Amino acid sequence: MLLKELRKINTFFPPCRPGEVETVTATAELIGDISPAFPYLNAIFKGTIYNPEARTLSFRQEGRGVTLYPENMLVAGCKNPEEAKKVLGEVKDLINRTYEDKDTITPSYKTRAKLTALGIYKLLPRTNCGDCGQATCMAFASKLVTEEVSIDMCKPFFTDEYKKARESLLKVLKDAGYATPEL
Repeated sequence: MLLKELRKINTFFPPCRPGEVETVTATAELIGDISPAFPYLNAIFKGTIYNPEARTLSFRQEGRGVTLYPENMLVAGCKNPEEAKKVLGEVKDLINRTYEDKDTITPSYKTRAKLTALGIYKLLPRTNCGDCGQATCMAFASKLVTEEVSIDMCKPFFTDEYKKARESLLKVLKDAGYATPEL
């Protein structure tokens, strides 16, 4: 077992941002260095952001942000302190299961860029047509980053007019581990 114990668990409300739902963030100190598990976690999770030089791994789990450091863990976007502590435990178990199965996993040292709503928006049609169910293309891009919507909901994007942008964005999404339609 790579990670035996979490200690110094701290839950807190990040600074309030007007218009955002208040969520809880949790941090935990880890006993031992978990960075040997990072390439294996990077291989099995979609959308991870792995930085081998900084020895960090970030990913989303059920809508929550998780960042792993060699001897610390951070989970953001929880509803309350109890949920935050539960998620920390789930991530601990996930790290241990993955590391125990490392002989069956090809490690990935691939570094992916973090997707941003603005970066996605620039490749969308920017028609604000609303066919996707969102008021604007920027709102759609924001929800696409957090996987609340899928790219195939943008109907204009799949017309011939946007073929070049579509190829670029689908590659970016696929490389970041997001679900993409087969064309």
